[in-house]
Amino acid sequence: MSILIFFLCVPLSSQSQNVENSPQELLEQARSIRQNDLEKSVAIAKQALVSAEISQEPLIVAQCHELLGDIFWEKGNKSAALYHLTQAESQYATQGQKERQVIVAAEISDLLADLKRLDDSISHSKNILPLALEIGEQFMIARLLTSVGDGYYKKKSYELAIKQYEQAKTYLLDKDKRTIRALAQTYKRIAQTYKRLKNRELTAQYYRQSLDTYTIIEDKRNMARTLNTLSEAQRHLGNLVLALDYSLQGLKMHDLIDDPLGRAKLNANISIIYRQIGRHELSLKHILEAHEYYSSVNDILGIAKSSNQIGLLYTRLKKFEQARFFFEKTIDLPNDKLDSDTLAIALREMAVIYLSQVNYDKAMSSAKRAKSIYQQNGNQNKESLATRILGNIYREMDNIEEARNSYRDALALAVKVNNENYQSKALISLSETLVGNDDEEAIILLNQSLTLSEKINDKSQMLYSYRALRMAEKNLGNHFQALKYAEQELRLLAIIEKEKDELELINAKAVLHSHKIEAELEILREENKIDKYRLAKQNAEIAIANQNRKISDLELTKNRYAAITLGLLLFMSLVIAVLIYRRFIASKKLNEKLDALATKDPLTDCYNRRALFDSLDEDFKDLTEQDNYCVVLADIDHFKAVNDKYGHGIGDAVICGVAKVLQKCVKGKGEVARYGGEEFCILLPGMTINQAKEVAEKMRQRIENSTFKKVNVTSSFGISSINFNPKTPKGLINQADFALYKSKSMGRNKVTVWDKSLQNENTN
Repeated sequence: MSILIFFLCVPLSSQSQNVENSPQELLEQARSIRQNDLEKSVAIAKQALVSAEISQEPLIVAQCHELLGDIFWEKGNKSAALYHLTQAESQYATQGQKERQVIVAAEISDLLADLKRLDDSISHSKNILPLALEIGEQFMIARLLTSVGDGYYKKKSYELAIKQYEQAKTYLLDKDKRTIRALAQTYKRIAQTYKRLKNRELTAQYYRQSLDTYTIIEDKRNMARTLNTLSEAQRHLGNLVLALDYSLQGLKMHDLIDDPLGRAKLNANISIIYRQIGRHELSLKHILEAHEYYSSVNDILGIAKSSNQIGLLYTRLKKFEQARFFFEKTIDLPNDKLDSDTLAIALREMAVIYLSQVNYDKAMSSAKRAKSIYQQNGNQNKESLATRILGNIYREMDNIEEARNSYRDALALAVKVNNENYQSKALISLSETLVGNDDEEAIILLNQSLTLSEKINDKSQMLYSYRALRMAEKNLGNHFQALKYAEQELRLLAIIEKEKDELELINAKAVLHSHKIEAELEILREENKIDKYRLAKQNAEIAIANQNRKISDLELTKNRYAAITLGLLLFMSLVIAVLIYRRFIASKKLNEKLDALATKDPLTDCYNRRALFDSLDEDFKDLTEQDNYCVVLADIDHFKAVNDKYGHGIGDAVICGVAKVLQKCVKGKGEVARYGGEEFCILLPGMTINQAKEVAEKMRQRIENSTFKKVNVTSSFGISSINFNPKTPKGLINQADFALYKSKSMGRNKVTVWDKSLQNENTN
């Protein structure tokens, strides 16, 4: 009955249009139009589902549910997505489709985490893990363990998260690009978790391992971003020279890639490093570049954070009007789109600026707003800071009673969160209001502050405590005790001066190092300009040489005909001309052979990888004039097993046989290139997605039905198109690569067209 109602809900026009189609055909149709029309894809997929249920085809039912789940997730309808994916998992389990069951289960775990159902997500991944272990699919085992780790991470169970990530690493041992990238991402997750645990050393160590792993596959985008996070970790460790080195390496890499958001984040980090070593002009330059990017894309949070950073920098430079301008810029942004802590920072700093300008009303208003935000967020740590600022304002207004109340409130909050630094500062501020009024209580509080500051080794607070203790003891007439505190004060001053000198030396080294790296960066940029000039010159010389060769051809032809007309009198001249011409022809043929060797793969006679990218680069220049252009990636399934069983000789014969099949299928329609090992790339200019899919299906069937040296093999295919808006030839191939991986994960011997969800699945 429910099936009948479902069917009746489908528009009649769609029913009549597809009444002749089988469930499989409807499913393929839904998949093919998904990229361009989600709504129509959903409607046809629902028809396919009803038809498959009526004709009792449970495997197609499962595939329909999986497709609908993926589409609804993409559309943001997560509850519908969860329903369909759960149905798909159940159907695959019933049919014994274990690999598909595991893949869909991993999607469900990710979706549950997206729905903030973290316990359910963790439980679901753990429940399906034994099946993944039974199948022995190492990559899926690692993915499930990572999913469990992500759940624990979001629950702030960081130790448990690390345990899962470390276990996931042990299954990422293959040397293919997908596995290496997953390993790099796992190292990154471990680093981020140690960052939450405030273990700076291990944070830096795992970011370094992530960087080294991304470097193996030359993933420049992730290399650049990891250099930034590694730089941040070293900055928190106080290794400013190393932090700056990593940052500027990242900047060099960003010159080679298109990642404006990553570059903005890197510029913000570089700005902090330069600020810490005292190079304020460079600090401003980098943070303003980041701010300009965030403003250009209207990234509200990015604008706010970079504005705050600029404001803090101007505050450091004592340029309070400029600082106020940028803090006010943060405050004036739409509050509903703004991170509340970021807004509170701006308000808190504005309170300090207004206080320095003796504008008590505005200082009080800003500080109270900041405190209110921290209260709403339950951030008692920062609430203690804002309350202490309020105490400072009351104190400057000579309202000592309110100042003391605020300092006591700040102290109570700091005690609650066990922040010994804020406790010590609140005690010092409170005791300063008591010195000269209630010196005995002040001494008790100052001794507490001294104990805390010694424990956390904060020498500046120790110095404040000694000074206040000296004054309080002097007021009480305890001159001997006051003298002892004076001696402690002088001794500590000497230590602070020494440490200050050492810090200045470290900063000076960092400054010198930064000058060196900047000089190297400038030299590198100049070398790049020179290289471009040399390349242009070389191209010009090649063009001139080609022109001279054409002139030589014409002159030889002219000489030949002139020699014929001269007859016997010029016989010897004719013979010489003929000999020169033959030598020229031989040279020309030799050049053609050399050109072929340079562009052809010697084993398969397909184009090689260099020729492939030369062709792609040339085609991409004119893509605006083309409506259609497709790329197909083909990979021989289980080829390693062929080599292991029959030897490399038979393996080479299989590769050659497959290459011939591919070439026959696209003869006159496209180009076949050997992309690497057992993988081929087919360029299909002018073809639509559906046409390319027909060609790929034809290739797949012919390979499946062929025998190569008595060996039968199958192949998997991935398709992409310029209609999916790749920015570069490499991006177009990467899309096809994601589709190829989907074909393999679905059991191989399949043809898959790229869509955005495939890329998300591969990066999860």
